[in-house]
Amino acid sequence: MSNVIVLSDSDESLVSVTNEHEYHFNAVNNFDIPDVPFHNKFVENLMSQSKVLPDSNLNDDYEQPEKSSGSEDNQIERTSQEAKKNGLKKRKDTLKEERMKRQQALAKEKALRIIEKKILKDTRPGECLKFMEVNLDQGIDRIILRGEIERTLQDAGVKYNVTNELILSSITWQRNIEENYIDADNSIRTNKRIQLENYAVVIWSSYEAVRHVAEDTFCTSISKIMDLIPNYNITLIIYGMEEYFAYWKKKKSKRNSKNKEPGFNSKDTQRFDALPNVSRQQLEMCLAEIQIIHKCTSRLIETSKDLALLVYQYTKSISEIPYKLQKKENQESKFDWYVMGDNKNTVRVDKDGNGLKRLWQQQLCQFNLSSLETSEAICTVYPSPLQLIKAYRNCTPDEGINLLKDIAMRRAAGPLTTVRKIGPELSKKMYVMFTSQNGDALLG
Repeated sequence: MSNVIVLSDSDESLVSVTNEHEYHFNAVNNFDIPDVPFHNKFVENLMSQSKVLPDSNLNDDYEQPEKSSGSEDNQIERTSQEAKKNGLKKRKDTLKEERMKRQQALAKEKALRIIEKKILKDTRPGECLKFMEVNLDQGIDRIILRGEIERTLQDAGVKYNVTNELILSSITWQRNIEENYIDADNSIRTNKRIQLENYAVVIWSSYEAVRHVAEDTFCTSISKIMDLIPNYNITLIIYGMEEYFAYWKKKKSKRNSKNKEPGFNSKDTQRFDALPNVSRQQLEMCLAEIQIIHKCTSRLIETSKDLALLVYQYTKSISEIPYKLQKKENQESKFDWYVMGDNKNTVRVDKDGNGLKRLWQQQLCQFNLSSLETSEAICTVYPSPLQLIKAYRNCTPDEGINLLKDIAMRRAAGPLTTVRKIGPELSKKMYVMFTSQNGDALLG
């Protein structure tokens, strides 16, 4: 009979069981069964562990992976949506900035066009005269009344000022310049300033001119004026010299005749008798001297109307200087040859070719020793430049030089007209012109 081991989770003692079946354990001793350490302390340890981890937590542990994966997906989705919103916002901001830049660029370009158009309008002849001012020295009144000059300038719409100039009895000019620029708001702003023109007119009476010629101080006086206003282009106006010369001419003729010449009163005699007698040749020598040495031009004026007209002409010419300089610069930048007379003696050629023969004749007339009869004679033999060039290509140099010399030309129509030949000189020039490969070669 084998020993029986009873496993139980109750708290009852195991003594009774072992007493009842004691004989069974004693009968069989050949089995070695290991002891099982099952005790209440072991169960208590298990219960304590179960209290630490309750069932609800165990269930949460099983459901936690599903919840964490869902929150990550929501977070990613929210992040992507926020990124899209930020990207759209940045794109809108970028488009808005680009639109603003384009609008500012268009506004700036429009303002620049307006400024350019205004500058072209202000420098145009007729418009530029409005920006000029004429400075009249008060000393002009001792030579001639300013009234005629002032009326002429007023009629032309030119402003004038009566001032005390550095040079007595002189006239100077100044220009009102408007400088346009664009501010940060693409608005057009204007700054005004005054620019002094380096031109001056000095008015001398016949008394001053005669005195300087007689004392040999004519050139010295101009030199002093040049020192006071350096870098100025000076024009000397002498008022009343023809009257002076007429007086002495009549006085000389009066001496030779016994009868008294009419037209001389005591006032004229007193005015010119006090002055020395100077010849016209002496005055012209002095005027030539100041023009060569000091580059000072001169004019002889007899009436106040002529003087007023001269002041207006100078004002108009000075006002058009920027326009003429700009025009010259544009022409020189486009062409490296002389085209100032491009609208003179031109030939019109239509789409059907009418006018080509006339154009060919006009080109031939540009040669020296050539005329309309010469060009017509050449055109009868060679109606176009291409035919003439082909003829030159089929010739030797000696033959080409003499190709045109024997062509006859008539000076007029009719049986009595003379006939002459073109000659070797013009023939040689035309051969060099149409065959030379050197652009600097001389036609001879």
